[in-house]
Amino acid sequence: MPIVQISRIQHRRGKRTDLPQLAAGELGWVVDEQRLFIGNGTVADGAPAVGNTEIVTAGSSAFTTALNHTYKGYLGDSTPVTSTVARSLQQRLDEYVSVKDFGAKGDGDTAASIGAATDDTTAIQTAIDEIFTATDKADSNSRRVLFFPAGKYKITAALKIPPYAHLVGEGPEKTIIRNQGANSVMVTQDNANNVGASITALVNQIQISNMTLKNTVAHPGVSLDSATKIYFNNCRLEGSYASGGPDDSNSKGVTVTSTNAFQSSQMYFNQCQIAKFSRLVDLSYDVTNVRFNNCDFSEAYYGALIGDTLDGTSNGLTVGPRDVHFSGSSWSDIGQQAIYSKNASGSVYPRNIISSANWYASTVANNFEGVGSIREVPVIQFDNDECTSVMDFFERSDLRRSDGSSELNAAPELQGIGIQSKAIKSQTLADNTSTATTINEYPGLAGKGIRIKYKIVRGTFDRTGELIISVSTNGISYDDTFTESGTDVGVELIADQKTDGSSVVNTVVFQYKTTDTSGTPGDAILDYQTTILA
Repeated sequence: MPIVQISRIQHRRGKRTDLPQLAAGELGWVVDEQRLFIGNGTVADGAPAVGNTEIVTAGSSAFTTALNHTYKGYLGDSTPVTSTVARSLQQRLDEYVSVKDFGAKGDGDTAASIGAATDDTTAIQTAIDEIFTATDKADSNSRRVLFFPAGKYKITAALKIPPYAHLVGEGPEKTIIRNQGANSVMVTQDNANNVGASITALVNQIQISNMTLKNTVAHPGVSLDSATKIYFNNCRLEGSYASGGPDDSNSKGVTVTSTNAFQSSQMYFNQCQIAKFSRLVDLSYDVTNVRFNNCDFSEAYYGALIGDTLDGTSNGLTVGPRDVHFSGSSWSDIGQQAIYSKNASGSVYPRNIISSANWYASTVANNFEGVGSIREVPVIQFDNDECTSVMDFFERSDLRRSDGSSELNAAPELQGIGIQSKAIKSQTLADNTSTATTINEYPGLAGKGIRIKYKIVRGTFDRTGELIISVSTNGISYDDTFTESGTDVGVELIADQKTDGSSVVNTVVFQYKTTDTSGTPGDAILDYQTTILA
């Protein structure tokens, strides 16, 4: 109810120890502690309790406590943590920096359209510059983690990322940086604010985590220029490429450049999604030690295109990419090769390009036309040596042979110069099979060598051996070398061929025959691993 009358205002002052019971509404000023109290009055007057109530001021103990922080652990006051230090609230909060402290809105979801959203370019760049390239940049205490709360942040120019930058969001599709300009989403810059070929010192120690970097135009997601020790963790890089579209050399998810003076190295992408760029990864410049681990690659013309513009003479293009590994990742909806390492210059070329334990879907390397397309290309193509495929899984090949035969000659899983080691398979070899029966098929390009290491167990008998198959323009030849446990297991392994109607071998067929053992020991079990010399 409104106050219609104030009957009296009284004041007291003195030391804290002399503060009496104040009358209702009476003020008491504690001069030695700079604290202010007001009397409650009686319970009969409506007060919850007889006594004095402190009015919060700068001198109040409650206010002072509120402005300080002491770590107490998960048990709180019940079991305080020993040896902790009380710090001011300002000190505590300064350990945590948000782009919203610099004016970024991240209001792309709440705006009528992304075009109508706040342009956060300046705010985000100001935050990055202030934390990582300010006058105290040499002081490690200034290099705080820059946090991006969930939201859609519109930018219209590439964000320039300096050494020691550490940007963290709340997760892909939660924190989204969406580029609306004709440029990359992010580029690296040195401490003097130079970018690209103008960089005067290696850009190092950058970490980007838990966010989506989206480009709405055909430009790169991230361009890592003259940089080293770069880490992307749990990020999604997304472009504007639509499945079935043509190649566009401007649309690159990840691209790396170098100069002769400052060569890029040590790039690590862990648990990242790279999608909707014409080229998901484009590496031609001199760069070493690039790793993509447990990533997802999808919706592109090329997966990883390596060495496309390498010429051996231009600045930063003298030796090419080396030691580039893709492991434990999935690849899908890619029109051409998932990994294509080119020998563009003839004199220098990429080296040590490795695919290990990847899963290649049936939607890879068939010109977006599905399994059986007459325009299939190799899933992996190595046009240079020192390259390897180890324990990769190719769904396309398994689907083509689901009925035990191939209507068309499938393009090889791996083509070029390299070794492909496939996973171990197991198959039952039926008893008393006098007609050669297919175990597996392999594309039979001339010059290929196929090595099949195997073990056969039939009852109490076993055989360990290696079948070597050589493919040439004159046909195929094979040699089976093995050791048995004293008794013939009664299995014959055969390499045969299919041709394209002429004398050219287009398919190598791995087959078997078995003798009749009258029920004992019966069927045999074959475990085998194939290595193909492309």
